[in-house]
Amino acid sequence: MVSLSPTAALRQRAARLRREGVEVFDFSAGELDLPTPAHIVAAAVDAAAVPANHHYGPTGGEDRLRQAIADRLSRRAATPLDGSRVLVTNGAKQALFNTFMALLEPGDEVLVPAPYWVTFPSSVRLAGGRAVVVQPSTGHLKITPDDLEAARTPSTRALVLCSPNNPTGLVYDPAELRALLSWAAEHGIWIVSDETYADLGFRPVPAPSQVDPAAADRLVTVGSVSKSFAMTGWRVGWLSGPRQIIDAATAVQSHTTSNVSRIAQAAAHAALTGPDVTADFRAALRDRLSLCASVLEPLGLFQAPPDGAFYIFPDVRGFGQDDAVVADALLSAGVVTVPGTSFGAPGHLRLSFAIGEEQLRRGLQAMADVLHEQGR
Repeated sequence: MVSLSPTAALRQRAARLRREGVEVFDFSAGELDLPTPAHIVAAAVDAAAVPANHHYGPTGGEDRLRQAIADRLSRRAATPLDGSRVLVTNGAKQALFNTFMALLEPGDEVLVPAPYWVTFPSSVRLAGGRAVVVQPSTGHLKITPDDLEAARTPSTRALVLCSPNNPTGLVYDPAELRALLSWAAEHGIWIVSDETYADLGFRPVPAPSQVDPAAADRLVTVGSVSKSFAMTGWRVGWLSGPRQIIDAATAVQSHTTSNVSRIAQAAAHAALTGPDVTADFRAALRDRLSLCASVLEPLGLFQAPPDGAFYIFPDVRGFGQDDAVVADALLSAGVVTVPGTSFGAPGHLRLSFAIGEEQLRRGLQAMADVLHEQGR
């Protein structure tokens, strides 16, 4: 069985606090606080006026969107990609579920490096597989081939990678990524690469097929417009990979949700082919990250600055061995964080800095006040 996503549960708790009149500083959100850019909304409004968009569309997605996604992925690949190797899904979550349904037989194992996004293990389990959590041995919150080899069994079918990572914001550099890909190729293991935050990197984010073109034969790339374009509510994602995986994943989708909203797809097409808004988003996030550093560094909580995305993942064991206890203490002051245990990394907290600057400043100060009282 799977349980409610921890971040969804925290949103419910934050809403309850607000109803009780408590001022809430919500660092749990996995989305930008910014509105979807106007030209994207305008494309959706125009699409809503077209009667054809009121009906079913192709299960795999609109051809022009599939090609726009392929074109975008091709910028980070060794060879151009064709739209026929893309499936449009209801967000990256469905892309992951469809991928594991296509890849796994009952009992197959998927290596999930910790810290991990909470949906990875659940998606594997929903598809009948077994998620094997791999803890990094180096203390740097990144796994190595040796870590993977220690977890590998004859049932190992795939490895999940997420770079920039949720919850850490860390990026695997080319050498680190090449070593992981070489290990996977040696053992015939598939790579499921979640690149949802690739456009929000503060430095170049290498892609598996860019680092090792041969990896494309056993690579599935997952992404969405959710984070990069402030479009979490539009629910448009994708997966790309070898034709047999796309065909199998499309069959799964045909029996679950059918096509993604055609109006939302029109908006996603405008996002991918219109003006580049991601540079402004990255600039805003860098400013907010600097604010975080100014408050958290004096507390010793800026040990691993993120390379991208909009999360900080500090080690809070100096303020209490149990991250849930520290999170509860912060919650008493209206500061909502996500305990690292939810991500397979006890002793840490995930803080999202994708919130308004004033709220961020005041929330960080409230957090600092609580932790000062806790003492080191």
